[in-house]
Amino acid sequence: MQRPVWMLSMDSEQFHAPPTTTAALTAYFRKYGETAAETDVELVHFHSADDIANWFRSWRCDGLPLARQALDRGVQPIVGFSFYTWNASEFLALAADLKSLLPGLLIIAGGPHVQQAEDYLGIDPIDVIFLGEAEISFQEFLDCANPIQWQNIDGLAYLSGGEIITTRVRERCRELQRFPSPLGELTLTDTSGKPLYDSISYETSRGCPFKCAFCEWGTGAIGSKMYQWPIQRIRDDWEVIVSAGIKNIWLADSNFGALKLDREKAELIVELKQRTGLPLSFATSWSKKHSAAVQEIALMLHRSRLLPHYQLALQTLTPEALRLSNRSNMSSNEYEPIAKSMAEQGVPIAAELIWGLPGDNLMDFERNLDNLLATFPNINIFGYTLLPGTEFYARREEYNIQAIPIAGYGKAKGEYVVGCHSFGREEGEEGYFLITAHMLLIHGHIMPLTTRLLALEGDVPVSPLLREILRGLIEIVKPALQAIDLNNRMDIYEHRDRIYLAALDRQDLLYNTAADIIERHYLCHGHHCGAAMQSLQLDRALCPRSGTEHHLRTSFNFDAHTVQRALAAMELPPRAAWQPADWTLGIRHPGGAGDILRGADGGSWLAGSIEYAEPGQYEETRRKKPSKLTVVAIA
Repeated sequence: MQRPVWMLSMDSEQFHAPPTTTAALTAYFRKYGETAAETDVELVHFHSADDIANWFRSWRCDGLPLARQALDRGVQPIVGFSFYTWNASEFLALAADLKSLLPGLLIIAGGPHVQQAEDYLGIDPIDVIFLGEAEISFQEFLDCANPIQWQNIDGLAYLSGGEIITTRVRERCRELQRFPSPLGELTLTDTSGKPLYDSISYETSRGCPFKCAFCEWGTGAIGSKMYQWPIQRIRDDWEVIVSAGIKNIWLADSNFGALKLDREKAELIVELKQRTGLPLSFATSWSKKHSAAVQEIALMLHRSRLLPHYQLALQTLTPEALRLSNRSNMSSNEYEPIAKSMAEQGVPIAAELIWGLPGDNLMDFERNLDNLLATFPNINIFGYTLLPGTEFYARREEYNIQAIPIAGYGKAKGEYVVGCHSFGREEGEEGYFLITAHMLLIHGHIMPLTTRLLALEGDVPVSPLLREILRGLIEIVKPALQAIDLNNRMDIYEHRDRIYLAALDRQDLLYNTAADIIERHYLCHGHHCGAAMQSLQLDRALCPRSGTEHHLRTSFNFDAHTVQRALAAMELPPRAAWQPADWTLGIRHPGGAGDILRGADGGSWLAGSIEYAEPGQYEETRRKKPSKLTVVAIA
């Protein structure tokens, strides 16, 4: 009989895509494996953790008897897991369940999250861990007739006599053309030809030249030297992807734009879009050296409406945190001219920050955030998650890193950093409170224009105000969310989406509370809050709404149209726009808050959009049909 091998993978919550990683391993084995004809490799891909229980019940009925039959005939059945932070807890539990049913089942694992084998071998029900690039190791492992010969396979860790054996480091393959395409192992469409996936993750290169202390990309499994696949392989695969109707291609490259061939790849994707209409979007991690050539690629993709965002991965601007993170000399730190140039050309540019890096502190982080709020139309902030295999993980005692497990991750080794040598636990948790405030109030589109106004004016600090408004918001939602410990800032961070939706249900209280806090904040710093109060009215008019799509006419006592357009362009509105003047805006609300919109991160997509603007109060204009339709993009 054929040896049964099940290769398991699972999507993250944010990304549903075909299992290209396990497919790549399988494709290499099918091409080069001496025992490929004698081995049945089945790819099992879970859309979410909810799918695991159904598969396990099915496997008990069908897979377990097959595995037992294989063992009886001297054939080793195998279950392999592709481990990432988002699936580690579920996969460790599933591995334990499988082992309890059949102790003789061989459990193997690979992926970035299990590269420190000592954290798992002898502790969890895993027999073998693949270290580093695994295609060749996987093929040699399946072709190996006897566990005694495992010692001759590079890139393995396993238990032998209660001792962890680690074989020689697997040298990376420099000739990636040896690796066949994973697409031949994947089913991309259903029987009617419709795509099974909206998106796909795809590698055109491997490696990262940077050795950031918080990241494993350049220091762990794939290494610092960058190698890439031939352009013909990429062209052939992308033709298959768009022919299957997959709408989005997301590159798994670490530094797109850093290699000379990357421009040709961008030209190829543009040509595909022009010829076939697909893909609709093309996302990637950009080169940290945002040279003129990299910016030209971003502009090319933007002009073809392929670019969902052009993100500068700043991560931190605090000098000591940059030094400890090995990022002091990165050109992306010189972000202001890049941000200005891209914003002027309409490119959806964003900055990325991490709170909690060793060497940072809340005062500097807030100052940096305030500066970025006046520079970038979009900022994504993440709490620092300490991950195995990184430099900071190895030096956690040296930097006195204090961390708590991510809720629901259990043994996943995903930990929120809440303290270190440069900031204490109290400060660390307050940083997560700031992240929550930023997500709800800005990403959630509760007061993005007001926040931008404050940052551009520079008269009052913005970040402390965001935290204070969130505290006021917490008081508003307490009666509706008694099951959440709203005195615990990490619980607030974990349950931020529920808090956000509860706040949207109480818009009168929400905006009255925000107005009171903003007024006190301005007075405390010796400034007048008139413009901020006016922009807050505009934010309220554009805030996401529940229900179905509807259209509103809202009156203002200032030129709200001009104010919105200026702030959307990252500019201070002219003084005349704030002067008393009656204006009415026609606003389209798509609705969906609490239904389509389940969390703050999607707030901007379901915010109101201005359809027209007319001088005069609503009572004067409601019987008049607008003479000219003015479509306005909301920031």
